[in-house]
Amino acid sequence: MSSLPEGWIKTSLGEVTYYASGKMPISEIDLDNYISTENLLVDKMGVTQAAALPKVSKVNAFDVGDTLFSNIRTYFKKVWYSNKIGGSSNDVLVFRPIDNEQLNKKYLYYLISNDGFIEYTVITAKGTKMPRGDKDAIKQYPLRLPTLSEQKAIADMLSSFDEKIELLRAQNKTLETLAQTVFKEWFVNFNYPDETGEMVDSELGEIPKGWRIGSFDEVIEFSNGYAFKSKELIKEPANNSFAVFKMGHIKKGGGFNPSKTKDYIAKEKCVNLSRFVLKKGDILMCMTDMKDSTSLLGHTALMFDNEYYIVNQRVGLIRARNEVNIDYPWLYILTNSIDFISDLRKRANSGVQVNLSTSEIKNSRVIIPNIQTNIEFDKLAKPIFEKIQNNAVQIQSLSKTRDALLPKLMNGHVRIHEFSREGANDQRIAL
Repeated sequence: MSSLPEGWIKTSLGEVTYYASGKMPISEIDLDNYISTENLLVDKMGVTQAAALPKVSKVNAFDVGDTLFSNIRTYFKKVWYSNKIGGSSNDVLVFRPIDNEQLNKKYLYYLISNDGFIEYTVITAKGTKMPRGDKDAIKQYPLRLPTLSEQKAIADMLSSFDEKIELLRAQNKTLETLAQTVFKEWFVNFNYPDETGEMVDSELGEIPKGWRIGSFDEVIEFSNGYAFKSKELIKEPANNSFAVFKMGHIKKGGGFNPSKTKDYIAKEKCVNLSRFVLKKGDILMCMTDMKDSTSLLGHTALMFDNEYYIVNQRVGLIRARNEVNIDYPWLYILTNSIDFISDLRKRANSGVQVNLSTSEIKNSRVIIPNIQTNIEFDKLAKPIFEKIQNNAVQIQSLSKTRDALLPKLMNGHVRIHEFSREGANDQRIAL
């Protein structure tokens, strides 16, 4: 490692932080301010509302500006910078600076978020089935600590990346909600342009005249992913390789998480597998889930990259036939709708794992609108999804830049002495 930059000190995490151990009555806690390993999100994605409160009298207290870290299976990277007062479970570590004049709170968050720290907690963890971070070992994690002013500059710079990413994510959520709202209004409530109000009976209830009921495979082409041999997979991308798309890429509730890409395969091993190479607009369905938690089963991700991924087994590949002008926006929204998912899961094969069969997916009964309505919906929905894609590309680029900068800033290989959001293009950065 390079020599220590001037003004920096060598120390350990335990010398500059402590585990907050204060308690709070459960009566002061609600679903919005209770944090456990269950509602901390993977990959530093923040938190969601708790599903339930524990049946205890007191919980661990946390404050605004604390860093919360899930200490179970730390490789999930569940880290959150608190923006509220609340309570947490025992398996959530609450980090707090010993001296705010020595350690900036937001810098501490990025220190805990750093992959180097996460890897350290994995290596030093105790237990195999449910590995927990070793709290004593975590305190010994070695640090190269910058001056307080440089810590603040680093934290401000990294925060500017996170703020831009969050803004784009919020915009994408709004855009997707808009597309879902239009879909529901047109294809569930049947309030679509040029509708006459004339309805006819069908096996799925009343539908507009001119529409019909058909099987899902009338509007899609469906195939299963390929069963790659684990020994053929590589962990780093090469010039001539495909990224392997797996079930882990599919988000709960639907959506695509490119950060879950862990395996690659050389293109030379895929000479006769062109039908498994993914194209922009492909829909990928999770076909297997655990019996105790079927939160992913049947949900889909929408592929925005062209010929970068190749699909793995237990993921269903769905492509629009286009014979009735139904395209990927309609298919993506339908396959993540509550009614479609519920019906599909009722027909799943249940065991230790719950599986969807190809035939059950293809035989799903769906309402097929008339061609003109599909054309009009496509005109409206495709620009929305194009904007979502553009935002997703920016998010990925910003995330990669931030994650590449973070360890370099932490060890002094990249220096930043001051940062201003107003003048972000004129920062003084030393390499």
